[in-house]
Amino acid sequence: MNAIWQWAIAATVALALGGAATAYLQRVRRPRDETAAGIRALAAMSWREFIHLVLDAMARRGFVRVVDHDLALGDQDYTLEREGGRWLLSCKHGSAFVIGRPSVDELADAMRLARADGGFLLTQGRIVDEARAAARAQRIELLDGRALWPELRDLVRPELREAIRRGAAGRARTRSLLAWLLALLAGVATFLVLTETTAPPAGPPAPRAGGVAPPPAPASPQAQDASAGGDAPLAAEDQRRAVLRALRALPRVGDAAWTSHSTLEVRLTDAGGDAFDELCPLIARYPDVATSRIQLTPPPGSGVQVRFRQCRSH
Repeated sequence: MNAIWQWAIAATVALALGGAATAYLQRVRRPRDETAAGIRALAAMSWREFIHLVLDAMARRGFVRVVDHDLALGDQDYTLEREGGRWLLSCKHGSAFVIGRPSVDELADAMRLARADGGFLLTQGRIVDEARAAARAQRIELLDGRALWPELRDLVRPELREAIRRGAAGRARTRSLLAWLLALLAGVATFLVLTETTAPPAGPPAPRAGGVAPPPAPASPQAQDASAGGDAPLAAEDQRRAVLRALRALPRVGDAAWTSHSTLEVRLTDAGGDAFDELCPLIARYPDVATSRIQLTPPPGSGVQVRFRQCRSH
């Protein structure tokens, strides 16, 4: 795999991760942050400001507040009418409230006394599942913070609504930048992994100065038979592998690789002398590859040009 494909795969990984994270942060996390900030703003309002917003929201639904002096309700309970029907509205102001079944049963009892057609139970806090099950059987609509904010959002002061929107948008931008940074790091890591897995194997280490060069690796029995003109010559691919083993065992050869079926690249660790004198006797032993073109690559920084040669012509 060449470097262009490695970079293409790495860029695809980075774009996929960054795009997915941005979509989640903008479409899911940002609305949640805005709702959470809206709930906190509602809870911080005075009771008078909050109940006015609630009554305005009910008016949008067609409900009108009426004062029934014959019905004993608490300070946070109201009577609403719509099309001749009566509903009771009960509000629990504060984000710390947890509405359970007792609150639902209490409102249901008040509805029976008032002969109301239904009821509303509102809070900026949380409503447990048990209360929701009981409310469905009593014609009571429950609105907790997450459901209440969409009802009241357009009714709050414009400057407060804009501040909540800007805060959520700013947090989304910061998180998106961090997500893209992590995606970029993931793309770089992908490129490094691909480079590592596709790198050619390292050749044998060069001998130290003054040291004794290791002896060449013994040829396999099949190679010996082929070189001696035995009855079972090696196939062309086996001959190529045998040439690589023999060349990599030479002290001055850093690595060797077939770049095509007819081209053999030999990377040297020492540019001195004529390396072909050492390479060609080993290559000429194998008839199917003896006429291959040899690319002799000198060590980096040696100043010697790459050379090409055939050990044997056709």
